[in-house]
Amino acid sequence: MMSKAKRAGLAGLAVLAMVASGAATAAGVDTGTSSMTAITTWLMTWIPLSAVILIVVSAIAWIAHLIRMDWAVRLVVGLIVVGSASYIVGLFGLST
Repeated sequence: MMSKAKRAGLAGLAVLAMVASGAATAAGVDTGTSSMTAITTWLMTWIPLSAVILIVVSAIAWIAHLIRMDWAVRLVVGLIVVGSASYIVGLFGLST
Protein backbone atom coordinates (compact mmCIF):
# COMPACT_ATOMS: atom_id res chain seq x y z
CA MET A 1 0.00 0.00 0.00
CA MET A 2 1.17 3.53 -0.81
CA SER A 3 1.35 6.16 1.84
CA LYS A 4 -0.29 9.56 1.43
CA ALA A 5 3.08 11.20 0.89
CA LYS A 6 3.96 8.82 -1.93
CA ARG A 7 0.56 9.36 -3.59
CA ALA A 8 0.90 13.10 -3.26
CA GLY A 9 4.41 12.94 -4.69
CA LEU A 10 3.20 10.79 -7.59
CA ALA A 11 0.29 13.14 -8.26
CA GLY A 12 2.64 16.12 -8.12
CA LEU A 13 4.99 14.43 -10.54
CA ALA A 14 2.11 13.70 -12.92
CA VAL A 15 0.92 17.32 -12.77
CA LEU A 16 4.48 18.56 -13.33
CA ALA A 17 4.85 16.27 -16.35
CA MET A 18 1.59 17.58 -17.84
CA VAL A 19 2.55 21.20 -17.29
CA ALA A 20 6.09 20.74 -18.56
CA SER A 21 4.99 18.89 -21.69
CA GLY A 22 2.37 21.55 -22.40
CA ALA A 23 4.99 24.28 -22.08
CA ALA A 24 7.39 22.34 -24.27
CA THR A 25 4.86 21.94 -27.06
CA ALA A 26 3.71 25.53 -26.74
CA ALA A 27 7.27 26.72 -27.26
CA GLY A 28 7.20 25.39 -30.81
CA VAL A 29 3.76 26.70 -31.68
CA ASP A 30 3.72 28.88 -34.72
CA THR A 31 0.51 30.34 -36.01
CA GLY A 32 1.06 28.75 -39.38
CA THR A 33 3.20 31.55 -40.73
CA SER A 34 6.20 29.35 -41.39
CA SER A 35 4.03 26.71 -43.05
CA MET A 36 2.40 29.28 -45.30
CA THR A 37 5.79 30.76 -46.12
CA ALA A 38 7.08 27.31 -47.07
CA ILE A 39 4.08 26.66 -49.31
CA THR A 40 4.44 30.08 -50.92
CA THR A 41 8.14 29.42 -51.52
CA TRP A 42 7.33 26.14 -53.24
CA LEU A 43 4.60 27.71 -55.37
CA MET A 44 6.54 30.83 -56.30
CA THR A 45 10.07 29.44 -56.67
CA TRP A 46 10.64 25.71 -56.79
CA ILE A 47 7.78 24.48 -58.96
CA PRO A 48 8.25 27.11 -61.73
CA LEU A 49 12.03 26.63 -61.58
CA SER A 50 11.73 22.87 -61.94
CA ALA A 51 9.29 23.37 -64.83
CA VAL A 52 11.84 25.56 -66.61
CA ILE A 53 14.58 22.99 -66.05
CA LEU A 54 12.37 20.21 -67.41
CA ILE A 55 11.53 22.35 -70.47
CA VAL A 56 15.25 22.72 -71.18
CA VAL A 57 15.78 18.98 -70.66
CA SER A 58 12.92 18.15 -73.04
CA ALA A 59 14.36 20.52 -75.67
CA ILE A 60 17.74 18.82 -75.38
CA ALA A 61 16.07 15.40 -75.58
CA TRP A 62 14.22 16.50 -78.74
CA ILE A 63 17.45 17.81 -80.29
CA ALA A 64 19.17 14.51 -79.44
CA HIS A 65 16.25 12.59 -81.03
CA LEU A 66 15.34 10.92 -77.73
CA ILE A 67 11.69 12.02 -77.90
CA ARG A 68 9.50 12.89 -80.86
CA MET A 69 8.55 16.48 -81.58
CA ASP A 70 4.84 16.02 -80.85
CA TRP A 71 5.64 14.62 -77.38
CA ALA A 72 8.13 17.42 -76.74
CA VAL A 73 5.51 20.04 -77.64
CA ARG A 74 2.92 18.41 -75.37
CA LEU A 75 5.43 18.20 -72.53
CA VAL A 76 6.54 21.82 -72.92
CA VAL A 77 2.97 23.14 -73.06
CA GLY A 78 2.06 21.11 -69.98
CA LEU A 79 5.07 22.35 -68.07
CA ILE A 80 4.33 25.95 -69.02
CA VAL A 81 0.77 25.54 -67.76
CA VAL A 82 1.92 23.92 -64.50
CA GLY A 83 4.62 26.49 -63.83
CA SER A 84 2.35 29.44 -64.64
CA ALA A 85 -0.56 28.09 -62.62
CA SER A 86 1.70 27.46 -59.66
CA TYR A 87 3.06 30.99 -59.80
CA ILE A 88 -0.41 32.53 -60.17
CA VAL A 89 -1.74 30.53 -57.22
CA GLY A 90 1.28 31.64 -55.22
CA LEU A 91 0.50 35.27 -56.04
CA PHE A 92 -3.21 35.27 -55.32
CA GLY A 93 -4.11 32.02 -53.57
CA LEU A 94 -2.28 32.34 -50.27
CA SER A 95 -2.39 35.23 -47.88
CA THR A 96 -0.66 35.26 -44.52
